[in-house]
Amino acid sequence: MNEEITDALRKYAERVQSFKEQLQKWNEDEVKGYLIEPLLAVLLWDTTDPNFVRRQYPVTMGSETKRVDYTLMSGDTAICVVEAKPGELDEDAARQALSYARNLDVPWALVTNGQRLCLYGVEFCRSENIVDALVMDIAISPDSTESSIDYLKYLTNGTLDSEEVYDVFKTFNERRALLAFLQNKKDRLVKVIAKWIEEDWDKGSVDEQLLLVSLENVFGRVQKIGEKRIERPIPGSPTTVVAGDWKYRRDLEKGIFELKADPNKQINVSLPGPDVERKLEKLNLRLSSKSAFGGFYYNLRRQADLIKRK
Repeated sequence: MNEEITDALRKYAERVQSFKEQLQKWNEDEVKGYLIEPLLAVLLWDTTDPNFVRRQYPVTMGSETKRVDYTLMSGDTAICVVEAKPGELDEDAARQALSYARNLDVPWALVTNGQRLCLYGVEFCRSENIVDALVMDIAISPDSTESSIDYLKYLTNGTLDSEEVYDVFKTFNERRALLAFLQNKKDRLVKVIAKWIEEDWDKGSVDEQLLLVSLENVFGRVQKIGEKRIERPIPGSPTTVVAGDWKYRRDLEKGIFELKADPNKQINVSLPGPDVERKLEKLNLRLSSKSAFGGFYYNLRRQADLIKRK
């Protein structure tokens, strides 16, 4: 994730903190205007462009037509429904968002009050237990920004609709489910391990609190769900970029963008898509996945006024 988005997320966390006393008093429209729409903008979802965000998107529920607060789009394809909720988030809000997503055949459902984000996967919801479908649960604050940034990158425009996201979210969901199972069975698990140690260690009974501390030293600190270890790039491997990493050079030929981190690297989005992809490859740059190129290319062409706004 580029520094510009990282800085924007930090500023957004500070914004949330500054509204802390008012959050519980705001109605839904205030939450949308003061928090959710600015957050979508930070994540590169342009709420003024229907190719990326649709407001009050219609969904047929039986004989009724309901409206989704926001629907994240890739052109005419819906990717994720977003339900805005003031105050605390509950399972009813998640159930509503999932039902909208299911009826629209959309894979992801996000419920947020602008401070907390709960993302659900429709495919993972196989029972009445909504928690089974939970993929991420992030509370944004200045103290937790660093640990949240790497996770939030999967919600950015050009990444959420990529091929890698399903596998990543599936892994997160499985991790969360396993952790919840182990936490519910913690007392039994500790006793089983303690008994095994007593049988093999031959030093008498084992103190359970001492055992818990010892296990943490053996396995390392257990990461909270939502944290993801940042993998360092292999030297010489292609650098992953997003649309926000590029600056439009209006003083040059139409369609020319330069990489903010290295102005010597330029691409021309007035050329056909395959030519731009080949240029990125020559510059040792890559997108998060092959399917992310469409959103990336569209974004830059729109900035260069090569696509007519609807």
